[in-house]
Amino acid sequence: MAKFNKDMKTEDLPIPNLGLTEIALFQVLFYAGFWVMSDYTATLLTLVLPLIFFFILIVSLFSEMLDRSKTPRWYFKFMIISILVPVITAIVFVAALGANFDWTKL
Repeated sequence: MAKFNKDMKTEDLPIPNLGLTEIALFQVLFYAGFWVMSDYTATLLTLVLPLIFFFILIVSLFSEMLDRSKTPRWYFKFMIISILVPVITAIVFVAALGANFDWTKL
């Protein structure tokens, strides 16, 4: 294990280099775990997080059009994945389990 010092560069840190596929799979596991545990929390996360990522993506694209900031392409791909993965996971779970959520019953 490398010792940390103030002169270390980012490449020297023991941070795993994850690709977009791995990030998407982790997101699927994250959202699927919530769908299995609590359909209320999963529904809330599925509605809120993609909207947040969508608006961040819109602001990022708009700022990129105004002033070229040289934002890497993987950032925009990550944002699109973060919008699509919860929606697709929700569609799969609603199709498999049905739309009879516990929180909709009085």
